[in-house]
Amino acid sequence: MDTRSSSFKNILALELLTLFFTAVLAFLVLLPLTKKGVDYPFFTENTVFICSFVLVTRYLFFLKYSFLASQQVLKVGLFFLFIPFIFYLFSSLHGFRTFLDEEGMYYPMRNLSADHAQWLGNYMYYEMVVFGSGAIVASIIFPFRMIISVWTLRNRGKV
Repeated sequence: MDTRSSSFKNILALELLTLFFTAVLAFLVLLPLTKKGVDYPFFTENTVFICSFVLVTRYLFFLKYSFLASQQVLKVGLFFLFIPFIFYLFSSLHGFRTFLDEEGMYYPMRNLSADHAQWLGNYMYYEMVVFGSGAIVASIIFPFRMIISVWTLRNRGKV
């Protein structure tokens, strides 16, 4: 069996496994907020936060074991692509905070009982802040990791 073919299959399997894990994690984290009676307007932003946090963090630490490892042009392209993406993440988290200031934390759960609404409101807030801030921090570090990887591969032959 060819070594490159085996390596490509392993990298593809790891990529697919990571995508599956990310999808399952996003589904499980958002599951309490999808219940009937919850008017939560931030599903898209929340999903982007969860997915970008997991995937970008993976590429920060395990870039060597990804399809990006030797793709120099793609890494430079991602450097420039992540600049507007970071602004999107900031504006999404700011939009969530503005929503909480204007509508209140428990507004989306207004049809639920008080105890359940309080628990779900706290869950919504902390989950959104943890994944949102994690995605922002990882996305700020990511472009620098790409440039360092490009430089290292070009000058030292390593990822």
